[in-house]
Amino acid sequence: MGNKSLIFCGNSPEFLDEKLTKESTAANGGTAFRIPSLINANGTLIAAADKASCGADWGYIELAVRRSEDGGKTWSDIESVAVPPARETRKSAECYASAFYIDPCMAVTKEGEIIMLADFWPECMGIHKSKLLDKKKIAYAMHDGKMLPLIYDRNNNFYYVLPNGEVLDSKKELTNYTVKAPLGSLYRNNEYLGNIYLNGAMGKNEESAKTTFGAPLKTPKRCYVFMLKSTDGGKTWSEPKDITNMILEKTDGTFLGVAPGTGLTLEDGKIVMPLYTLKNGSVSVFTTDGGETWHRMRRNPYAQNIGEWQMIAAPNGTIIGLGRQKIFGKTPVCISDNSAKSWIKCKKTALSAPQCQKSVITAGGYVFCSHPSGKERENGVISIGKPRMIKGSYEHIDWFKDIEINKGFFAYSCLAQIDDDTIGVLYESQPSSYIEFQTFKISEITK
Repeated sequence: MGNKSLIFCGNSPEFLDEKLTKESTAANGGTAFRIPSLINANGTLIAAADKASCGADWGYIELAVRRSEDGGKTWSDIESVAVPPARETRKSAECYASAFYIDPCMAVTKEGEIIMLADFWPECMGIHKSKLLDKKKIAYAMHDGKMLPLIYDRNNNFYYVLPNGEVLDSKKELTNYTVKAPLGSLYRNNEYLGNIYLNGAMGKNEESAKTTFGAPLKTPKRCYVFMLKSTDGGKTWSEPKDITNMILEKTDGTFLGVAPGTGLTLEDGKIVMPLYTLKNGSVSVFTTDGGETWHRMRRNPYAQNIGEWQMIAAPNGTIIGLGRQKIFGKTPVCISDNSAKSWIKCKKTALSAPQCQKSVITAGGYVFCSHPSGKERENGVISIGKPRMIKGSYEHIDWFKDIEINKGFFAYSCLAQIDDDTIGVLYESQPSSYIEFQTFKISEITK
């Protein structure tokens, strides 16, 4: 084991052991943290996570990043790169009076640009309270050859939002409303009417964030996929952009979400990102133009995998996807031999883990997978294996060794290759608000 450091640390005893909150500083701190993502962009490490007002999977949640230009020895101060609109930001799991981002997943283009996808939810409790979701409302509709977002009034009349923010009524006639993207501010002429992602009046603010109130026209409550991009190694980021209209299928229901961790950059420059639904399995989407447009195979819209998943490329270009178990046991696997256009379900691989996200990368001819090794979310390890070709296809990974990351609690994690002989892992070592980073030498752990 090499360098070890604390990257994100909560400062609230309500969500983290009080002794550990004393390690929270202006450089690494916030109320609560979860869901790590880690990538190497031309030698600069980018660590991302959910920065939240509480330990729940809803409420006020920003996306935050830190950068390292020396292989993880030192890190920049924490910076929020995506901030949701909110009516309240109370430090309580009972509060959900806010839109929120959650579950970052990053990839690096051949040109070194960073793409981040994440879920975005209007004010609700996400998948944890489905009765709050708008199952019968359509989120997008075709107009003039473009798939446009819809917003609704309290009588369920719908309106089209044009790319320039102008709003058409259901008869496709221009109104005096405008919507400011991506924050969702609604105006009538020059009068501010509130936010289309929020429900009611402004409330209590405990995070020093900018709060507002709900607009009379609202977007359907469902999960949206937003994209951010950095062209300078993570120093600055674009405004979040809704890409859901390019990849959504009717059969997805109210949830098409991002599988947190990292995407995969293929030899031809294509970026493949892992998503999933609650009904039909995993989903891969891809871009060939640096995130300007996104695509999804319509004939084979789902991969037969389970929930959150991650991907690697075998030596011959076959893509192998490792999924999340429903119960403790072997890991679900699917493969693609055509650059993620379609997927084939395979036998489970002999890598046992509980129901939890895992991370997988290739480096130095090996496969590395970080995950909890206990029956519960505990005892983090990096499993080491080698892809094996059978009948011309790399469908199997021979796992031969586990390297201990920690003892005790271990949940979500993300691996990245730092240099020719070093990998790093960003991981949750507490149920909430404590995300650490460690490095390992490939030559040492593969002996």
